[in-house]
Amino acid sequence: NNEQVFQYFCLFSIYSFLLLLSSSIWRLGAPNPVGSQASPLQLDRNTCKGLARSLLWNVTETLDQLFRGLNCTDQSAELHNRTQTVAVCIPQHSKCSEGQDYTFNQDACLHSVLEDLKQFRATFKAYSDQGYVLKQTVLSSIDDLMQNCFSATQLDSSQTLVSMEHEKSFKGRLKLCKVLKAFHIRVITINRVVNHILTLDAGAN
Repeated sequence: NNEQVFQYFCLFSIYSFLLLLSSSIWRLGAPNPVGSQASPLQLDRNTCKGLARSLLWNVTETLDQLFRGLNCTDQSAELHNRTQTVAVCIPQHSKCSEGQDYTFNQDACLHSVLEDLKQFRATFKAYSDQGYVLKQTVLSSIDDLMQNCFSATQLDSSQTLVSMEHEKSFKGRLKLCKVLKAFHIRVITINRVVNHILTLDAGAN
């Protein structure tokens, strides 16, 4: 039921939040006025769940493919994020243990998720992807999710999260590893958000 779905989502969101706090760098800039001047977003129920899962699978596979022998799994995630997706997507005035009020600003949550995708997309595009691994997997999946789930038309409207000036060096590859790990954590959260919203929508119909 909706209460069980929310409690599962709430606990997972807090877990994701703690993972980010334990990262080597966790920095939030000034909060964006998420959704304040934008049109309301609606998820495409027929495509969103599959596309979100596909993005998670591609990020997981790319981490393994790009960083074999680099000990990427031993590195902490590095996130220079300008959104507050985890905070804004948790229902307001609620506690996981009590779960009495499940309301939350769904539109603000979805706009924050979309901005996350735009920022990470810009960052990965700035990396010199000589083998086209990022382009064919992660970037392609981000584009599919933004266009076919969120119906986004402007994909290049965000700045990069981190500088990729020395991306060809070992230090640059290590930075990409950490940022991609942070994105992996965020994509897990995005999957939970999508599943939660689609479940609520299905229950309302």
